[in-house]
Amino acid sequence: MLPTIPASNASEGLLLTIIAVSVILLAVVKRLQRRRPQLQIGLPLAVALGIRLLSIIAINATGLGASLRGGDETTFLQFAQQLAAQPLGHGYFPHGPYQLMTVLFALEIKVGFMNVSAIRVVQIGISLLGFVFMVAAAYDLGGARASRTAMWLLAFDPASIFFNSEIHKEPNMELAAGIVAFGGVWFWKRLDIRGILICAIGIFIAVETRGYAGWFMASGVVLLVLHASIRNMRYSSKGLPFIYAIIVAGFVAAPTVLAATGGKNLKILQASQAANAAGIGQGGTGGANGSNLALESVNYSSRGAIISSLPTKIRELMLMPYPWQLHDSSQMFGSFGTLYAYMVIVLLIRFMWLNRGDVFGRAGPLLYPMFLEMVAYSLTVGNAGTGFRYRTHLVTLGICAMAVLREHARTRKLPPEAEIAAPGVETELAGTVPVAI
Repeated sequence: MLPTIPASNASEGLLLTIIAVSVILLAVVKRLQRRRPQLQIGLPLAVALGIRLLSIIAINATGLGASLRGGDETTFLQFAQQLAAQPLGHGYFPHGPYQLMTVLFALEIKVGFMNVSAIRVVQIGISLLGFVFMVAAAYDLGGARASRTAMWLLAFDPASIFFNSEIHKEPNMELAAGIVAFGGVWFWKRLDIRGILICAIGIFIAVETRGYAGWFMASGVVLLVLHASIRNMRYSSKGLPFIYAIIVAGFVAAPTVLAATGGKNLKILQASQAANAAGIGQGGTGGANGSNLALESVNYSSRGAIISSLPTKIRELMLMPYPWQLHDSSQMFGSFGTLYAYMVIVLLIRFMWLNRGDVFGRAGPLLYPMFLEMVAYSLTVGNAGTGFRYRTHLVTLGICAMAVLREHARTRKLPPEAEIAAPGVETELAGTVPVAI
């Protein structure tokens, strides 16, 4: 693990890290509130941070960390130590075999006073920063009440409480999704190219952390830009250049996409799926990769077979492991996150139905990255344990989308003489009153 740090230095380092993370989160929220005066998420954000800090203490105190977190953390920390031993600028960027989160871990180790717990606090800060951007997107799409609802639900999501502090890829992916959603709304509402540039930052983080998921996230942004541009054509021709750009980019990228989805890559994906379905290398230990979490074998021999297998893989990703398929205490612990995900899925479907006909028109910047990420993780999920971790990213985006759709579903237009204009984003919901649903 990490080099031994004197207890006093480690305690001071941990305290400084908590303070730094808190100050950064507060500063970002204050900055967002300049244009969103009713973005009042300070309390649920503080609760979310407090719960996650307490989870670190609880897991460390019980000694369950090793069985709950798996062995990937050790691998990433070992890579980070190797990188931290090198002078700055050597192996960091471009970072070759090291992924972006490993570079971050190495920089934290290089500081000299950060132990594993302090690194976990930074991971929590990165995750919560992603949540703040998602919630700001929910505010822009659905108003202040939608943002508060989303932040409270995110604060108490059991799976996020655990995975946000993991020394893994998940916090980076949460931040990437939040930035993409935030930039997507920027473009969605204004056709402002700066929104695409913001999305590009999120895509970079995702690609450098989990490549395939990052490129699917980029595809979601492309669909978002296309939808927003076509929708805007009813009012002006401002979106026409974006439509042409997407068509040209599609022709240019088509050969690369075809090459990446055929031949050797299909064989690798098929071999991985077959091994996981058979429980090879899993040992039936009942740990994170226990054989009771093996998924159904699917056919990935061709692009057509992938498409036909996708519904099965989506079902496995979103629903498994079922609550009655649990093997040990670790999986029992994870069942709370599964049940929470079920609740979010049911509510999201309900409010999508109540907004039928304009679902993407009201929550597109959240739904496009969510659905494309769902495809990415469905195609690559090896077992239900890995799927549980992947699903957290879909649940967080789903919570924000559900809150936005709920807000639209619970309102109806008043007669024109009763409409009252509200400033900023609230203008879109001005003249609405709640209805029972």
